[in-house]
Amino acid sequence: MKDKYILLDRDKTVNEDPGYLNDASKVKLLPDVISGLKLLKDFNFKFAIITNQSGLSRGLIKPDELEAVNNRILELLKEGGIFIEKIFVCPHQDEDNCGCRKPKDGLVKKALQEIEFEPGRSYVVGDKFRDIVAAESLNIDGILVGKNEETEFKKPANLIFQAKDMKEAAEFILQREFEKENSRKIFFSYADETFENYLRNLRNEKKTMVFTNGCFDILHPGHLQYLWQASNLADVLVVGLNTDESVKKLKGQTRPVNNLKDRLLMLSNLSYVDAVVPFSEDTPVGILETVRPDIHVKGGDYIAEKLPEYTVVKKYGGRAVILPFRKGYSTTGILEKGNRRV
Repeated sequence: MKDKYILLDRDKTVNEDPGYLNDASKVKLLPDVISGLKLLKDFNFKFAIITNQSGLSRGLIKPDELEAVNNRILELLKEGGIFIEKIFVCPHQDEDNCGCRKPKDGLVKKALQEIEFEPGRSYVVGDKFRDIVAAESLNIDGILVGKNEETEFKKPANLIFQAKDMKEAAEFILQREFEKENSRKIFFSYADETFENYLRNLRNEKKTMVFTNGCFDILHPGHLQYLWQASNLADVLVVGLNTDESVKKLKGQTRPVNNLKDRLLMLSNLSYVDAVVPFSEDTPVGILETVRPDIHVKGGDYIAEKLPEYTVVKKYGGRAVILPFRKGYSTTGILEKGNRRV
């Protein structure tokens, strides 16, 4: 797997910008740049700088002055423990119509060729929309730092966050990495093609599947035991998760405590859960007709034959299993106990 990179703009992203910076003695790093980049370095990100420097073609910066300024930036970053793999520079003005001046993607493509990073695992960080747009064609997520009041470009499609500084940008990236790590288990509709392909692959691989469903609002040991037990009944455990609106119908207007996005994320982090998909109906009959698991699991004191989904499962040749709940645990009980303490 190729390395993951942070592609940094230079002026007003890494260092202060007095305007056409041509004096190395005036180089100052922005606050929180070192702390932010250190955080990312600890999680194995590498760094490159991609910068427009039209001062060269305007005659406001000499080549040796640019080199001295860049070297000073590298030196200050190195003193803070940050190594920049390479600085990529476009010397042109907009009217030169070159392919490398941001917002065009020439410099980003050059970086991709020379340092061979993985676009889907990398980020571009800059203080202007043009910095973000330059990476849009390569599907690289972008993060804006500082205040942005420009009207030259519309909001880039790849812009995912605006941070006040590099430290906040780094914190967001790590949050995003956590979410991306588990997103492969999350599907957003049981009717879409992605989920259908997932089911098709399972069947082609002759894997057995167990399915269960619920609100799973506040995860507790009862949920964990139940899901672990379910996972041991087949090769793959798929969990159908009630949407927020369906939880309200079942549990009342004060529920759920955790929204659908958070509940999907929590379940996807359990090693014994293989896939999570929401459904909005009052019963799981519809999703069961799509998933058609070998085993449908329900928890509690139900009688399988009296469940509305039992007929569906029986019709296609599956079986229903009732698992006992762990005694003493329920989301309602936890919430009631919390209210008593308040």
